[in-house]
Amino acid sequence: MFVLSLPSPPKLLPPSNLTINPSLHNTSSPSTQTLKHPNFEPFKDRLIRLANQGHLHQAISTLDLMTQQGLSPDLVAYSVLLKSCLRTRQFDLGKLVHSKLSHSLLDPDSVLLNSLITLYSKSGDWVTANSIFNGMGEHRDMVSWSAMISCFAHNGMQSQSISTFFDMLEFGEYPNQFCLAAVMQASSNSKNAWIGKIIFGFVIKTGYLSLMCVLGVH
Repeated sequence: MFVLSLPSPPKLLPPSNLTINPSLHNTSSPSTQTLKHPNFEPFKDRLIRLANQGHLHQAISTLDLMTQQGLSPDLVAYSVLLKSCLRTRQFDLGKLVHSKLSHSLLDPDSVLLNSLITLYSKSGDWVTANSIFNGMGEHRDMVSWSAMISCFAHNGMQSQSISTFFDMLEFGEYPNQFCLAAVMQASSNSKNAWIGKIIFGFVIKTGYLSLMCVLGVH
């Protein structure tokens, strides 16, 4: 009899393993840190304000202007832009931001990569989403797994969604209610009904049943 076991909550990793690029954690003294150009923050503030207001074309133009003037945009600027593209469902602009990020010298962190997975998932490009997900390796977190499981489920790839859920458990990641909602949706058809029963038992065991009802999963 197949039993779905609950993995132990993941242990905290040492600070050096928390991000894809450990060099982003600058431990040098203030005297050795590179001083930013005085115009950097005003440009960045303008970019963030425009992005949050939904003026994405102007925000991206500000990003380009910063690059042209040697004021290299940081991860926060790209992250705000991507999230705004997702919020307004302007996926083509999100892909443009990704292209500009790829040509920068920045090493994306898990927050940015998770946004990219969601971007390509919502635009129907599961191949690119999966490529980004696989490239994260051990730096994948709960958001990464949940986004990829949802990506497969929403693109009609139920088997891949379910297998990714089991991969996540083997990885030692503790599922949240959104991840469980996605995999329950994927296992709702008759072909995967037996898996759905196992996962439903897992939902009851973890105490997520009430949350599943709120999310509309039956």
